[in-house]
Amino acid sequence: MSINFEQLKSALKSTKVPVFRDKAKLGIMYPYIVYSNISKGKKMASSKVYRRSSYYQISFFTLGTEQDIIVIETALEKAGIPYKEFIGIQGDENDETVTNYYTYVRCIEYA
Repeated sequence: MSINFEQLKSALKSTKVPVFRDKAKLGIMYPYIVYSNISKGKKMASSKVYRRSSYYQISFFTLGTEQDIIVIETALEKAGIPYKEFIGIQGDENDETVTNYYTYVRCIEYA
């Protein structure tokens, strides 16, 4: 299913977890979601641009475990949004172990 950026934002906000573009506000409590545009592409047909697309990284920052990402998985699945598998990276922030679970979603840009 092809989705657009507004559908993606709506699905992320439906989690009731704070959502930010590129960087969370200073001092925000965990968990929270950050999305970033990481690339743009296009589909060609008959030597013309048929459709443009944007590729987003969706990060879920939490002090918890992989069980925490169920909320975002459920929101994406309920909205019919295809996503890549989640990958987790642990880091240390203010003496706390924070896990960034991230995935990727492609959005279609309509003319």
